[in-house]
Amino acid sequence: MIYWMNGYKAGERGERIMKQLGSAQVYVLALVLIGLTGLLVTEPWIIRVAFLLIILVSGYTAWRLQVSRMEEKWRSTLKQQEQEDHLKLIAVVNRLRHDWMNDTQILFGYIQMKKFDNLRPYMEKIKMTMQQESNLSKLGIPSFIAYLLQFRVQSKTLELNVEVEQEVNLGQLPISHGLIERLVRQVVACIQEHTAFEEGESGTLSLEFDVQEDGLLLDFVYQGPYNREQLEQSVLARFSSKGSQYLLENDDWHEEEASVTLRLPFHI
Repeated sequence: MIYWMNGYKAGERGERIMKQLGSAQVYVLALVLIGLTGLLVTEPWIIRVAFLLIILVSGYTAWRLQVSRMEEKWRSTLKQQEQEDHLKLIAVVNRLRHDWMNDTQILFGYIQMKKFDNLRPYMEKIKMTMQQESNLSKLGIPSFIAYLLQFRVQSKTLELNVEVEQEVNLGQLPISHGLIERLVRQVVACIQEHTAFEEGESGTLSLEFDVQEDGLLLDFVYQGPYNREQLEQSVLARFSSKGSQYLLENDDWHEEEASVTLRLPFHI
């Protein structure tokens, strides 16, 4: 509540500053008009010079006010973006905490019920998950890592599983800057657009990175209800263009399962 009130008060201060700047600009404009009028109606050169100085000073003042207004607007935008980033980070941390609490409760349940045979397989599962999370955090593209983590938190109907079996730094691959993240975002958005969930239903999308000698494969496998014809047409329209940056390596369509593979050749 205190944080919200501080933000509200800051917003009020910003509005007051904007109003003050607006009023000041009106006064400066009036001075400029007076100066121009004086130049037109006066004869002695001294008076003309005085009016010219008024115009120059007023013009400079107006320019400074406009710059100040733009700077204030920019600072406000940056502050809002920073607050949104903080909220997204908190959501990711809460999701991770929730997952760890679930794992802990399951382990305690096995211990209390003396189901010790179930402990080892579940511990292996936790170990694999930890390794996956570690590899995910080392993909080498910070904005892409943040997108993957945030998607897992924000999406309610589509679960995104990123399969990173071994550590790979995508940022060091000889691929056009931003291409990997852009294609992943586009494929995920395309699948989301053509899912056919009814109430209570959900789907799973797995993404695997396969680094080969001459390029990188992005392997997507979706499992869940979807509009097959529409999704197939959309994928072919968006990703089948023959270009040097990427190729549609494979697309396969079945009932409640679809797979799409994109090849990104290395630029050597």
